[in-house]
Amino acid sequence: MVVLKVASRCNLNCSYCYVYNKADATWKQRPAIMSEAVFEASLERIRRHCLFSGQKSITLLFHGGEPSLVGVKRFDAWCTKARQSLEEVVEVRFMLQTNGTLLNRAWARVLLKHQVRVGISMDGPEELHNAYRVDHKGQGSYENVVQGLNVLREEHVAFGVLSVIQLGADPLAIHHHFLSLGCKSISYILPDFTHDTIGPIRERYGPTPCADFLIPIFDDWWFNGTLDVRIRDFWNIARLIMGGDSLTDSLGNNPFHFIFVETDGRIEGLDVLRVCSEGMTSTTLNV
Repeated sequence: MVVLKVASRCNLNCSYCYVYNKADATWKQRPAIMSEAVFEASLERIRRHCLFSGQKSITLLFHGGEPSLVGVKRFDAWCTKARQSLEEVVEVRFMLQTNGTLLNRAWARVLLKHQVRVGISMDGPEELHNAYRVDHKGQGSYENVVQGLNVLREEHVAFGVLSVIQLGADPLAIHHHFLSLGCKSISYILPDFTHDTIGPIRERYGPTPCADFLIPIFDDWWFNGTLDVRIRDFWNIARLIMGGDSLTDSLGNNPFHFIFVETDGRIEGLDVLRVCSEGMTSTTLNV
């Protein structure tokens, strides 16, 4: 997987965001939108890598910031260009990770056209979601996210929800809310703390706050739900227990099978490590 951070800005200002509200501020030094030159250089670098590695498929994940800020026409053109550049060498798959606030019918048509799988960031019912996921005026984003999610469902675009674990909140209320919205793929993401910053969290919520959130959801899913609903965290834990490999960076200890490309073409490692310190993910490499 190559994660293309095609926008270094976001139309939301989520209080816990590891890009904008933690230790690293290198986003301020980068272009707001990836240029055509950087995108084309990325495709050429990916093509060379696939020829060298001999791999049969590659996933391009459009990320940000908020990747939908590039606009639907440019996104359509980039997906087309990526297929034309790479399809003779490797099978190309597309993903989009978005806050969902800008999605509409035009976006849905393009996402369907290129068979893009979509991840929508959402934290639960309106009151909880709007407490953290606000715009730059402090207004909640819940209604816009639900509108975008409904468009995807109505247009039959494959999507999943990524939700940051809200410590101290009612986990079953959150989980059942996602089910009520028709979500069939859900990921509960560990909140971003480090060895140096986790202390106050454990003092407030106890020694195992994430387990306390996830275990009731697991029991409800396992005893009352079906495998039609896929919860990625539990799937990966099961894979590890049975001797397989995890597909996420937060579980297991395998080498990562992905890299990030920033809007200025810089190649970087695991993006979430920005929570630790300024420039933590920097390398000397550029596409």
